[in-house]
Amino acid sequence: MRILVFEYITGGGLLGQALPTSLAAEGGLMLQALLTELKCLQNIQLCVPLDERFARPDMLPETEIVTVSAACDIFALLRDLLTEADLFWPIAPESNGILQSLAELAIAANVEVLLSNPVTLRVCANKYATYQALKKCAIPLVETRLLDQWVDGLGDNIVIKIADGVGCLDSFQVDAEQLPAAIAELNDPQRYVLQPYIHGQATSLSCLFKHGQAWLICYNHQQIVLENGRFSLQGCLVNMPTDQLDFYRNLINEISEAMPGLWGYVGIDVIENAELGPLVLEINPRLTSSYVGIQQATGINVAEQVLRLRHADPVLQASLNETVQISIN
Repeated sequence: MRILVFEYITGGGLLGQALPTSLAAEGGLMLQALLTELKCLQNIQLCVPLDERFARPDMLPETEIVTVSAACDIFALLRDLLTEADLFWPIAPESNGILQSLAELAIAANVEVLLSNPVTLRVCANKYATYQALKKCAIPLVETRLLDQWVDGLGDNIVIKIADGVGCLDSFQVDAEQLPAAIAELNDPQRYVLQPYIHGQATSLSCLFKHGQAWLICYNHQQIVLENGRFSLQGCLVNMPTDQLDFYRNLINEISEAMPGLWGYVGIDVIENAELGPLVLEINPRLTSSYVGIQQATGINVAEQVLRLRHADPVLQASLNETVQISIN
């Protein structure tokens, strides 16, 4: 079985552009972790596009590396590579419809893609659309508004973020009285949403989904720093202990019912507030930075279980129970 593995940042998605340091670091870590898991499996051939600006990851010699130069049309290259692939595993940001476009590229080539369906990818790509979809099912959420819905009531501190932004990029916090001035400075205000700034532990859930079913792999802490009004992800602690596992298992079951199109590995960002409890921030229907530490923390080969989802339920039997630090910067 031949799998085309494409990580957008390291694979040539930003040809001719500067590489964002944080996203490039995350992308490289996720690519390496995925290849490490896949190369443990039998009867698999790997094809990996790689931006010429990146060093070759540590992989088996038989892994086919396709060097992507600055003159390349990455989508044309992927179309060509898909003609020889049995499966397509993209890792990409949801912003600007990139992840959805990659899924649709594979579908057009009649190649199975290891992602949620394009309609679900489009909803998850937009924080306001995600909020609306989950709100209907009474799932506990961080309130999310479009900029033109701004009225008092979000609290003294407001978070402004791009609706389809990825990670902490283009996400910042302002005092409520500064909000009109901050909005006036935005280049494209229609792309942004507002949320109350909620104090608490930033966490994430590493999950598998399959057409209305959900399995929790592990619970993680995100190490997010707020400095000069800007957020940055410094790393994460994978497989942290918590006394709320039953709550979170119920939560992801509710999310699976609200979004039955979710499939494969999914990361769910949550903020835990002492008074309000855990509140869902967003859903990432792709590999996330927490994925990088799961096998070391639990012994579970997540890639193997995603492939298993194609014909059976996953078997998530942890052989380890460690907490692993993943550093981004």
